Amino acid sequence: MNKIWAEHVEQTRLAEEKQAQNPIETISKLVGEKKYDLTVKTTYEYDVVECKDFVEDQGCWVRNMPEEIKRLNPNFVPT
Repeated sequence: MNKIWAEHVEQTRLAEEKQAQNPIETISKLVGEKKYDLTVKTTYEYDVVECKDFVEDQGCWVRNMPEEIKRLNPNFVPT
């Protein structure tokens, strides 16, 4: 948030300078070049603790790993 606020302050300063250079133009809103969407967004992350349908499948992750990654890491062992 500190970075966004610092950028907001800088953009406000630049907009004020731009308006001062052109005082004849009527500007209804004083805005800078960058705009930010600061609306609150809620996200959810779910951790699966138990699943009755779970079936252990040894090596499934490696079998489904993309081929280019397998070639680049032939001795890869997931942990």
